[in-house]
Amino acid sequence: MKNINQFYLDKQNHKSKWHLVLTTSFGLIASAYCLVLPQQLGNLGEIFNLDDEKEFLSLLTTLHYLLNSFLPYFSGVLRDSYGDTFAILFQNSLCVIGQFISTIGIHSGNMTTFIIGRLILGWGIESLLIVLTSFICSYYKFTYLTFVLGMYQLVYMSGMVVCTLFAPNFDSVYASNVIALLFTILGLIMALVTRDIDTNVQSVIMQKGANYFQIEEGIKKSSQLYQKQGPSEIFSLQDDGEEIKIEQDYIEAQQIESEVLEQNFYENFCGYGNRHEFPILYWLLLFFYTFASTSVLVLVGYAQEFLLNKWLINLQNGEDLARKLVTLMWLFSGFITPLLGFVIDLFGQRSTLTIFSGLMAIWAHLLVLLQSPFEGLLLLGFSFALSYTTVWSSVLYLTHPHKYGRSLALFVCLQNFGISVTPHICSFFEMLTDSKIVTESFLLLLAIMATMASLLVYKEDKKYVNLIDRGLHVESEISSKIKSSKIQS
Repeated sequence: MKNINQFYLDKQNHKSKWHLVLTTSFGLIASAYCLVLPQQLGNLGEIFNLDDEKEFLSLLTTLHYLLNSFLPYFSGVLRDSYGDTFAILFQNSLCVIGQFISTIGIHSGNMTTFIIGRLILGWGIESLLIVLTSFICSYYKFTYLTFVLGMYQLVYMSGMVVCTLFAPNFDSVYASNVIALLFTILGLIMALVTRDIDTNVQSVIMQKGANYFQIEEGIKKSSQLYQKQGPSEIFSLQDDGEEIKIEQDYIEAQQIESEVLEQNFYENFCGYGNRHEFPILYWLLLFFYTFASTSVLVLVGYAQEFLLNKWLINLQNGEDLARKLVTLMWLFSGFITPLLGFVIDLFGQRSTLTIFSGLMAIWAHLLVLLQSPFEGLLLLGFSFALSYTTVWSSVLYLTHPHKYGRSLALFVCLQNFGISVTPHICSFFEMLTDSKIVTESFLLLLAIMATMASLLVYKEDKKYVNLIDRGLHVESEISSKIKSSKIQS
């Protein structure tokens, strides 16, 4: 088991941190390229003698997301138990093993082998961003964290775009999968390089004198919030010229000191019910992100077919144009994400931006329903980029470093669950109503629910003085100010 101290080690001032962004990005490119996409899995009908290749790919995609509604949780547990670099190597190894098995399945014409390989590969793909995010946080937590997360998303989107544009040009699906295998092997090699660099960084930092996040003289400081009923007391406190108001009806902060202990595997499985480690704001962000990402990603999943059938059916190159339009949306979303991350790192306001993200998703769905959908797709890409940058970085401020694996895994699990079940729910209602706008209407409803959740996020965050912008240390500041105010009075 990993000593819990290592999760709190502050590596922000080490010169190798930008190198690590580069080395960890190779695995993301490989995982995105290998994602279950029709462009990368063409001609399977001939290889496996399928009557309906499209239906097979649809079932394979559903199975991929359904299994990854819980498998990333185990990856999060592994990360919280054995550390970031172990988890990174594990996920990249899954990608290599899965892609190797699926390539053998294609070469031999064995569909069962191919499916097993794709499922293993899917686990590696869906959980890789979790462990990379938790890993890089110790290098950028209070500097350019959101910008780096945006760079990860740009790299991931670039891998998807490369697959979308170039995979259909291969005459053989076997050749395409061999290239994908080479990508995953390169990602694993760079993961080994990442581990060596990180090990050296830790050694250097420990020799020079280690600094820890929220740790002072070997003691981890955490804050516990208690809701209290009673008469309202509002303290007006000055913090560098800024007035902070604390409503005693809602919050009483106490500083708790506890020794840093070794964690065990059982403790990593439990703890979601601990509202001091997973506060209400965490769950509100989880609901917001689940609704927002599902409303965007499900629509994007069938956007190419939607564009073709509704707007481009009469064009000779309509299918190719629809594919390029969706690719352009992914490129736009990828490039805008690091820019948004940079702005958020400078100005914060994450809780406010969640509201804008939800409103943009609503606007985008209305455009798709009532007008040309291409503008709607661009807005959806912007909305997804904004929700990703605000939420994922917020989680890293809300939860403790030795719980990052599980706290991020839950977001991926629920997102994948939404992606897997929503299309079937929409298909069911389409059969009942015999209407083609049911899917869009349902996704619009999800966007509205996401916006409602974002309003609750904003309210809860302001109650704690911008907690998701400033981190858990804000609770400690509030606690000390309350105590000093009481002493003075």
